[in-house]
Amino acid sequence: MQTDPKRIPRTIWLLASCRFGEAAAIGMLIPTLPLFLGTLTSPAADQVAETLATRFPWLADILPGLATASQEARTAFLFSITGLAMASIQIFAGRFSDRFDSRKPMIVVGMALGACCSFCLPLLDSYWQLVLLRILQGSFLGLTFPPMMAIIARHAPEDSGGKVLGLYSTIRLLGFGLGPILGGIVGDAGGYDQVFLVSGSLLMLSVFLVSIKIKDPKEFQTEEERSRPLPPIQPIFRLLGSVIFVMMVGISTVISLFPHYEREFGSTQSELGTMFAIFVATRCLFQYPCGWAGDRYDKKRMLLLGLLLFIPLVVLQSQVENLTQLTMLRMGLGAVSAMLSTAVGGIYAERSSPGNRARMMGINTLCFSLGTAVGPSLTGFINSQEIAFMIPAVAALLLFGSLLFLLPSDQQARRS
Repeated sequence: MQTDPKRIPRTIWLLASCRFGEAAAIGMLIPTLPLFLGTLTSPAADQVAETLATRFPWLADILPGLATASQEARTAFLFSITGLAMASIQIFAGRFSDRFDSRKPMIVVGMALGACCSFCLPLLDSYWQLVLLRILQGSFLGLTFPPMMAIIARHAPEDSGGKVLGLYSTIRLLGFGLGPILGGIVGDAGGYDQVFLVSGSLLMLSVFLVSIKIKDPKEFQTEEERSRPLPPIQPIFRLLGSVIFVMMVGISTVISLFPHYEREFGSTQSELGTMFAIFVATRCLFQYPCGWAGDRYDKKRMLLLGLLLFIPLVVLQSQVENLTQLTMLRMGLGAVSAMLSTAVGGIYAERSSPGNRARMMGINTLCFSLGTAVGPSLTGFINSQEIAFMIPAVAALLLFGSLLFLLPSDQQARRS
C-alpha cells in the first residue's frame, strides 16, 4: 500500500533515525557485558557445572566450557538466553500486530521497558540477576522488531525493497557500530555503571522520537476488515529466514570468545568494541549498494553470491592468531552480511501484503535474534573453534543448494 511519495522517504528516514539510538544503546553492551559478568558472584554456577560433570561425564568431554562454568560459557549462556527471549516474543508480536493492525504502541512500550532494564543493570550483584534482567530486556526489545519492520515494508516503493531496506539497515547499523566503540570508551573512562546509564538514556531518546515523529495510521479502516482471516505465509519465506539465522550464527559466534581474545591477544575492552564496530561499519558501507544491485540485477543472484562468499570467511575465523587478522575477516563478513540481509529483506518487503507484513518481516527479525542466541553458544560450549565455525558454514552450503532450485527470481515473482 503506497502513500504520498513525498512522505515515504521522510517516514523511513525518521524510523531509521529512531532505530539508530536503540541500536547504539544495545551495541554499547556487547563489549561490556562479557567483562562485567566476571565481577558478579555466581554461587550456583560452579555447583551446577560440577553436578553436570559428575552425572554426565560424556557431556563434560563434548562441552568442557559448560562443565567448568568458565567465563566463556557464562557469556555464551547470557547472550544465548537473551537472544532466545528476544526471538520467542517476536512470534507473538508479529501476529498481534497483524491481527490488531497496531504497530507504534508496541514499539514505544517495548523500547521504554528495555530502557528501564538498562538503568537497573548497576544494581545487580549476582550473575543470575543479570540473566533474569537480560531475559526481560530481550523480551521487551523483541516486541518492537516485527511492527517496526512492518512500517518499513508498508512504505517501501514497488520494486525498491532492497534499496529501502539498505537505507534503513545502514542507519541502524551505524548506531550498532558506534555503540561498541562508545561502550568501550565510556567503560574505560567511567566504568560499567556509566555504560549502562548512557545505554538507557539512548533508549529513552528513541522512545521520545518514535512517540512524537512517527505517524502510523491504520491500514484497515473497518471492524470487518480487521477481523478478516490473516493471509498465509508461503514456506519459501521461512526458508529465507534460515539465511538470516545462519548468517547471524556465523557472525555472533565470536562474542563468547571476547574473554579468550582478552587473555590470548591482550585485547582491551575498547579494542574489542572497535573490532566489532569495524565489522558493522563495513556492512554499513555495502548496505545501500547491495540493495541497489539486488533491485537492479535480481535479489536471488545477490543472495546466492553472498552465501558462497560467507562459507570460507566464517571458517577462517577459527584460524586467527591475532586481533588484526580477525578484524580483516570481520570486514569481509560485513560486506557479505550486507548482501544477504538486503536480498532477504528486500524480498520480504516486496512480496508481503497488508495483513501479513509484521509476521513476514518478523521472520527476518526472529531469525536474526535466534542466530544471535545460538552463535555464542557454539564457541562457549564447544571446545574446538574449528567445529564451532564449521557448523554455520555447512548450513550455508545446504541453503545455497536449496534456494538455487526453490526460490523464484524477482522476475518470476512479478509474473506470478
